[in-house]
Amino acid sequence: MPHRTGHRPAPRTNAFGGQPASGWRTVILGAALWLVGAPAQAAGSADVDDDAATSDRSGSPGPKAERTLVKHRVVPYESVEDIAARYGVTKAELVSWNRVLRSGTLKAGWELKVRARLVPPPRQKIRYEVKRGDTWQEIADRFNVPEGDLHRWNRDVPRKFKAGQTLVVYTNPKLRKVAAVTSGDPRGPVAIPGEVVLPEFDVPSDGVSIGSPNRGRLSGGVQLPESELYTVRRPEESFGSSHTILHLQQAVSAWRQRSGYDGELLIGAISLERGGRFRPHRSHQSGRDVDIRLPKKKGASPKSDSPADIDWTASWHLIKSFIDHGDASYIFLDYSRQKRLYEAAKDAGATKDELEAAIQYPRARNTNNGVVRHEEGHLIHIHVRVRCPKDQARCED
Repeated sequence: MPHRTGHRPAPRTNAFGGQPASGWRTVILGAALWLVGAPAQAAGSADVDDDAATSDRSGSPGPKAERTLVKHRVVPYESVEDIAARYGVTKAELVSWNRVLRSGTLKAGWELKVRARLVPPPRQKIRYEVKRGDTWQEIADRFNVPEGDLHRWNRDVPRKFKAGQTLVVYTNPKLRKVAAVTSGDPRGPVAIPGEVVLPEFDVPSDGVSIGSPNRGRLSGGVQLPESELYTVRRPEESFGSSHTILHLQQAVSAWRQRSGYDGELLIGAISLERGGRFRPHRSHQSGRDVDIRLPKKKGASPKSDSPADIDWTASWHLIKSFIDHGDASYIFLDYSRQKRLYEAAKDAGATKDELEAAIQYPRARNTNNGVVRHEEGHLIHIHVRVRCPKDQARCED
């Protein structure tokens, strides 16, 4: 018989399909196995608990996929088979790494070690408010969980629930797959499991940043195009230099691939078409500043400004993608939020050197350390500043 938390009937097979991940670092997601990954999201109205449950992703292991050490916190009614399938390992391997499983029992809340082949986005415990017209099956499908588990998590809720009632859900996000094209490859799109492949983007080359972000202008401004990768808040405020628009799209594409986050990413102000003064902003004048709303946890209200509703794991991966692929010189975030980001980065496997190079915290807010710097009022969004390209002499950093 399978090990399973709680009282549960027969085991079920894992319904996920995915690709093996290689070359990733050790990561601690939420309170679950030691694996690399990032959260995925979905629409819905819910309050998210800070005691997020587990990490989760799907797929079958590759032949010699590189292992990643992960810590996994067991979700109620989860089985050993579920967990093994999630990370692309066998039940026997999972038991061999965790002596506590040799007794044949499994309890919700236990932390297990996994040398994972697959990199899962994290599961999260949320409280979902039932909407008019909702059904148990629709809610289960929305959060990618079995309907039976949804009932078990909410034994006190009647089968015929009413709008306004609250359900506990342990979300099970799917990995978002983003089409990628390897530059110059005659075969076209090439998918490489576990690797980030930057697509080619058709960006006009005449967008030039002139002067500084606080005192500059934009020549030949390039408008950020609509894309399934992100949502443009105000198209008339989304002009940038060619360098900025290219690296913005590449960074977001890399983030989608690496994190698996499938919720909305809202792009705010960049610059006006010709740059220059852009009230109420002090900067955003030369097409190199980009405001981005921090990604939210699955089920969080779109109107919420609470830091508890921000998906800090996804936010760290977003910031890391702009550092790695977006040519970011600075990323501004209020110091009061940096501790949450720092802890999420640690849980996601960031090394001490990476943390010191990336985030100002825990050093004082007035120090010149890290790419992420304090800027008052940046509580639910980041402000990315892209470097001047080397071939534009009139651009000033």
